[in-house]
Amino acid sequence: MSLNTLILTGNLGSDPRFALTTTGKQKATFSLATSRTFRGQKHTEWTPVILWGTLATRAEKLLSKGQAVLIHGEKRTRSYTDTHGAERQVVELVASDFQILSRKQAEPREEAAQ
Repeated sequence: MSLNTLILTGNLGSDPRFALTTTGKQKATFSLATSRTFRGQKHTEWTPVILWGTLATRAEKLLSKGQAVLIHGEKRTRSYTDTHGAERQVVELVASDFQILSRKQAEPREEAAQ
């Protein structure tokens, strides 16, 4: 038996980016920052996260840059050829659910010119 499950808590590094596939399925992507301190130095890992369908729609309404979230999903590795012709691999978290751990930050108000 094998198990491919990943649970990460961290902060969104950017607002989610949204797209529709050619078949009309909603897709959302963002990078998740997870940090740890080792020997007094902070180290941050960035993990690409992908959300599909209704989960992507939910993210569009609820998530924004800087928010703390818990993401549950599967680790996926995919290969691609970059613009220089080199083969690359990327490890992504394909989410099956998320939980918001902090509220959305209020948009800063613009002060009226005096």
